[in-house]
Amino acid sequence: MRPILGLLLLALAAPIWGIDASNVLIVANDKVEGSVEIANYYSEMRGVPAEQILKISASENEEISRDEFNKDIWAPVQKYVLEHDNILVIVPTRGVPLKIKQLATGEKGPFKGRDFASVDGELALVRYGDYDIDGIVENPMLDSKEHFTLESKIVVVCRLDGPTVAIAKGLVEKALIAEALGCHGESFLDTRGLTGGDGYQQRDDLMEKVEDSWKAAGLPYVHDTQGPVFDLSQRAETLHYYGWYAGNPGAWKGDVKFRTGGICVHLHSFSGSTVRNIKANWVAPLLNWNATATYGTTYEPYTTGFPYENILWDRLINGWSFGEAGQVANHLLSWQAVFCGDPLYTPYPEGYAEMHKRYHEAVLARMAPDKDAPVPVDETGLNLLASVQKLLQARADGIKDVLRKDPKAALEAFNDLRFLVSDMELGKWLSELSGPFNAELERRFSAIKGSIKEDLTNTAEFEEALRDWKGLPIYEDLEKFKADLIEDQEKAASKLVKKAEAYQKSKRWLKAWSEAAQAAAHKFAESATEAQRILSELKADADAVAEMKQDSDKELAPLVERAQKDLDKNKPDRAAKTLGTEWRWCYPDSDQYKAAEALAKKIEEALAKDN
Repeated sequence: MRPILGLLLLALAAPIWGIDASNVLIVANDKVEGSVEIANYYSEMRGVPAEQILKISASENEEISRDEFNKDIWAPVQKYVLEHDNILVIVPTRGVPLKIKQLATGEKGPFKGRDFASVDGELALVRYGDYDIDGIVENPMLDSKEHFTLESKIVVVCRLDGPTVAIAKGLVEKALIAEALGCHGESFLDTRGLTGGDGYQQRDDLMEKVEDSWKAAGLPYVHDTQGPVFDLSQRAETLHYYGWYAGNPGAWKGDVKFRTGGICVHLHSFSGSTVRNIKANWVAPLLNWNATATYGTTYEPYTTGFPYENILWDRLINGWSFGEAGQVANHLLSWQAVFCGDPLYTPYPEGYAEMHKRYHEAVLARMAPDKDAPVPVDETGLNLLASVQKLLQARADGIKDVLRKDPKAALEAFNDLRFLVSDMELGKWLSELSGPFNAELERRFSAIKGSIKEDLTNTAEFEEALRDWKGLPIYEDLEKFKADLIEDQEKAASKLVKKAEAYQKSKRWLKAWSEAAQAAAHKFAESATEAQRILSELKADADAVAEMKQDSDKELAPLVERAQKDLDKNKPDRAAKTLGTEWRWCYPDSDQYKAAEALAKKIEEALAKDN
C-alpha cells in the first residue's frame, strides 16, 4: 500500500465545463535535453502559468525502478499537486520516464502479482488516497459524463513526448492549428470483422462503434473490416486512424503522413512500450508519421486495460478535450496506458464549423490583410488566435531566413507548411508567401518536364507537384501540362494495350505482361485501367504465372550477373547502364526480378554516394 499526504476535499472545484490551462501542471526532467524546452514552449503557447512548470531530476531512461519512481517522480509531483487545488492535469514532457519495472515476485494472475505500470498510470492517482500498487485500480471516472473536478479524485495525465524534441513540440503546434482552423481529410477505421464470440470479437465490436461517432459527426471515413492490418502507406493522406492488431507496421510499401489534427491509434498490447524508437511497436511510428495525438500501453494490458476507443470518440465529437476523453475511456489505473498529445486539444468543440470560419477570417486579416480595403474582424472569443499567428509567423520567418542560403531547403519547408495547413483556407497568405519561390518552382517544373520527356511514365515528381503546389501561381501551368500529358500517355498506352491483348490471345504470357505493365505505368491514361485488367487476368492464371516466372528468370539472370560484376568493380555508372530499366516490365514475383530490384537500389545508393 502507498501512503499519501491526505486528499484535499475542497469546496472550490475546477470548472464543470472541462479543463483549461489554469488546471495544468507541466512536469519536465532537467536531466534530459529538450524536456524543459518543451515545457516552456507548451506553457507559452497554451497560456499555462510559468509557475506551473515543475522540474524534476529523474533517470534519462524510459524504464525505471519502483524506487526511482517513488523518489524522483511521485514524491515531488504529489507534493505539488496536493499543495495546489487547481491542478487537474499533469503533462510530463519528453525525458520524463515512461514505465516502471516489475518488482513483485509472488504468484502472478491476470493482475495480482503484477506491479509494473506506466508512469502516467500511477500519476493519475496522486489525489486518490491509499491504493495497492500490486495489480490495478478501477477508474472511478470510467465512462463518466461529468468533467473532471477535484472531487473526481483522478487527474488527467497526458504527455508531450515522442521520438524527438521537435516531434514532441509539434504535438502542441498541430493541436493548436487544428483546434482553431479545423481537421480536414478522410479518416480510416481498420477493424477485423471477427465472429468468434470471444473477447477479441467483443473488442472488435467496440472498435466498430468508432464508426457511429464519425458518422454522427459527419466525418468522411473509410471502414475496412478485412482481417489483415491495412497498409496505411497505400492511402494518400489519412486524418484520424484506429486499427488493430499487429506488433508493428511491418514492411509497408511506402511512407505514411497523417493530416494535421489526426488522432491515430493502433491497438496492440505493447504499442506504447517505447515512444522514442520509430521502428518499434506503434506509438513512436504514429508520432513520427505526423499524428497529433495517440495512445498505447507499456506492458501487457489485457483487452480491458487498453483505453476504450468507443468512449474516447463519443466524448471527442461531443466537445471534450483529448485529455479528458482519454482518461474517461481508460478502464484501469496503476496499469499500462500512456497518452501522447496536448491534453487540451479539443478537435470538435460545440459550434466548431462556425468557429473555424471565424478563425480563418481572423488569421487572414492578421497574416494577409487587404491593404486597400481592410475589413474589421471580430476576434471575440478566439482565444487561440495569438498562438496560431505566432506559430504560422515563426514558420514563415524560418522559411525566409533559409531562402537565400538554400532555396531547395526553403521550398521543402514551405511545402511542409502547406501540408500543415492544407484545406484550412489560407491560400491567400500562402500565395503571398510563395512569391520568392517562383523562380525555384519554375526550375523544378522544367526539370520535371525534362524527366517526363525522357520517360513518359516517370511522373512521380509531377504527381507530387500537383498535390503540393495547389493554390500557387504556377499551378495553372501544371494543369496545362497535365492536359497534354494525358493525351500523350493515352496514345502510348492504347497501343501497348492492343499489343498486350494480342500476346495474351496467342498465350505469349510474358510478352503480354510486359506490354500491359508498361501501359499501366501511364497513370494519367484511361487505357491504364484496361491494362490493369489484363495484369489481373494473367496473375489469376496459374499456367501463365509459372511460365512468366520461368521466362523472367531466364531473361534477367545474365543481365543481373553482368550488372553485379560492374558494381563489384566499383563502376556504378556502368552497372546502371548494363541493368537499364527494361527489367521493370518482367514478372515481379520472379526471383531474378527481385534480384534486379535489389541491385537497382544498390546501384542508386552507390551513385548517390559518388555524387
